[in-house]
Amino acid sequence: MNYVDIVSRFGDVTLRVTPIRHPWDTETTQPAWDIQLTGPELDVSGRYFEDPESPQTLPEFCAELAEHHKGWDGDKGWQSAGGDITLRANHDQVNTTRLQATLTGGVVPRWTAYSELHVDPFRFDQVAKNLELYGGELFGDEYDPEAEPVRRDPRQLARDPVRRIGTPDPR
Repeated sequence: MNYVDIVSRFGDVTLRVTPIRHPWDTETTQPAWDIQLTGPELDVSGRYFEDPESPQTLPEFCAELAEHHKGWDGDKGWQSAGGDITLRANHDQVNTTRLQATLTGGVVPRWTAYSELHVDPFRFDQVAKNLELYGGELFGDEYDPEAEPVRRDPRQLARDPVRRIGTPDPR
């Protein structure tokens, strides 16, 4: 299964977005999203759906962030149906988009996880394109209904040495 990683420059936090088919609305061609938020001591995930009342989809939100890569005033936001995932972005106009991701899930008890990712503003152009591309592939001939989203293993991340910018790969 294809996925898109939005990786923070600091703290090894990653928001992995995997387009999936909507589990019960078999008529829609709008993908749902399996989203995993991970870090060395963080691992939460859930399946989230587009809000049909929302002014923009998740790929359109990422495309808007890419379009305004030089910065903007205030916050830009996207949320899933029911608000179980909320993405808020602001741009300090100094080559960093701060993306605040809040994921909520479960039935009883509910859980909530939050993280801030510092992302290169130019990254969102490719994120938007790939989400559109991978979302469209769900409804083609190559679709595998048995495929499961690829997960990051935060325990492995915690065991690995922390990589700093400019640290050469030992392999």
